[in-house]
Amino acid sequence: MVRHRFALLAIATCAYGAAVPDRVADRFVPTPFEQQRIEGLLGQRMRVNLEGRLLAVDEPRLLKGFEQPPGEQAWIGEHIGKYLDAACNTWRLTHDERLKTQMDRMARRLIAAQHSDGYLGTYSNDKRWTAWDVWVHKYDLIGLLNYSQTMKDASALEAARHIGDLLSQTFGPGRRDIIAASTHVGMAATSVLEPMVQLYRLTGEPRYLEFCRYLVASWDQPNGPKLLESLRTTGSVFKTANAKAYEMMSDLIGVVELYKVTGEERLIQPVLAAWRDIRDNRLYITGTTSSKEHFTGDHVLPAGDADNVGEGCATVTWLQLTWRLLRLTGGAEYAEELERTVYNQLLGAQDPHNGNICYFTPLNGTKKPGPGVNCCVSSEPRGISLIPLLTWGAMSDGPAVMLYTPGSFETPFARIESDTAYPQAGTVRLRIANARKKDFTLYLRVPQWTSTFTAIVNKRRIAGKPGTLLPIKSAWKNGDVIAVEMDMTVRLLPGGDNYPGAVAIARGPQVLAAENRLNPEAISVLPTLATLQSAAPPATWDGTQVYTADGVTFVPFADAVAMRVWIPLR
Repeated sequence: MVRHRFALLAIATCAYGAAVPDRVADRFVPTPFEQQRIEGLLGQRMRVNLEGRLLAVDEPRLLKGFEQPPGEQAWIGEHIGKYLDAACNTWRLTHDERLKTQMDRMARRLIAAQHSDGYLGTYSNDKRWTAWDVWVHKYDLIGLLNYSQTMKDASALEAARHIGDLLSQTFGPGRRDIIAASTHVGMAATSVLEPMVQLYRLTGEPRYLEFCRYLVASWDQPNGPKLLESLRTTGSVFKTANAKAYEMMSDLIGVVELYKVTGEERLIQPVLAAWRDIRDNRLYITGTTSSKEHFTGDHVLPAGDADNVGEGCATVTWLQLTWRLLRLTGGAEYAEELERTVYNQLLGAQDPHNGNICYFTPLNGTKKPGPGVNCCVSSEPRGISLIPLLTWGAMSDGPAVMLYTPGSFETPFARIESDTAYPQAGTVRLRIANARKKDFTLYLRVPQWTSTFTAIVNKRRIAGKPGTLLPIKSAWKNGDVIAVEMDMTVRLLPGGDNYPGAVAIARGPQVLAAENRLNPEAISVLPTLATLQSAAPPATWDGTQVYTADGVTFVPFADAVAMRVWIPLR
């Protein structure tokens, strides 16, 4: 990796109060939540996440395990940390006072439940550091650290430091073995690596970095998962540890963060190998991974109700890992996969009416979203809350648009306003406003799936190559307009090993599904793609996008309820 720091963008790190600068700087820096506005489909789904999920969270149940231990189940303590993380992101975007009042109250109660020695779990004293206890503390840290930075709250950071001190005093050489104190070959507990790196960043305490190194070294113990070594030698997540998707990717996120603060090249290569392996061999066309919560063999991607497709936690962790690699590299391939996941699996797991969440989301079957308290109902709101940070930001020499949506965003170079009906339409109108610099390069992601992409600037037509970033350098001035025209290419996706002789249809970034409610008869023949056209939604359907082809009605997978994505040929 090239190691350099952009003077124009260094302010982004300082704003978060980092005591230790990263040795490896991000090449793509997302626009902060506060400096952007997102409308359209993505904006509407984020509003549903706020109103239906975050504001409706079961406060007493999330806190009871801390205030009256033991908790009702082993990992009940993870939910408050996930909530605080999603709530902080959402508040920074919306500044909704209801949400602030709620999360302030919940954070105060969580901090008040901390023991004098720093313990902040939901286990009885005789069961400390078993099963999911360290995992719970991981999410405590994630929630408290985000809250401390969002609200500039010193007590939350102090509570996080007490947790970090307790963990580093409890586990390590000559002390408790963190692998033995965990599930899934130690991968659950050692995923505390991610927030421990952040705690080191914010405080500069060497003991936290030493603990992070211990976590990585523990993977090579005789009872450890051999995580990085296995990925170096096999390049396969399926052949690593017990192939548990959520926990393994959680560990890899921590490795990316440790690489950034240390600059040690040996850390990043296994992560890149794992990411490519998941994308090439274990990723559903909707942008998720895992069946029955585990990575499967090469191209083994069963998609029915009984196959427990795409655990919501795995979807969000894949999103978080991919986002970190986008930031680190600025690579269009990572933005491509973020778009696939967001517009299909992430939104597809959310009920667009009330914010309920699916634990699993089949491609052929029926979605079963619900409220309640479980890992995926808590994870998915975190993923949805991250959408603004996936969408746009800046490279070293200019703004960058990674996902297309109506709205606006600020950069050190200019404010850019976006007007579009994407993903329903492929036309985007970008306008330069409040230009702070005259000469800069505007980067536009050209989707891999489009057959044509053209940007029109001052009557000059510039063609983009699919799967890349299109750089447009100009002496920009306020009011300049960039008109983007991209073909929302319709294509067939083969059913692979699990659905030979079947295909799926995709249009633009969206996978389409034949919704049962709109197709009273069984579908037994492939529609002709040339006949696919937009249709007015029936009175019985409240989605805005409906398509028909040869008498078959399709909707985006994100809107479908009971559906078939894989359509058999006659």
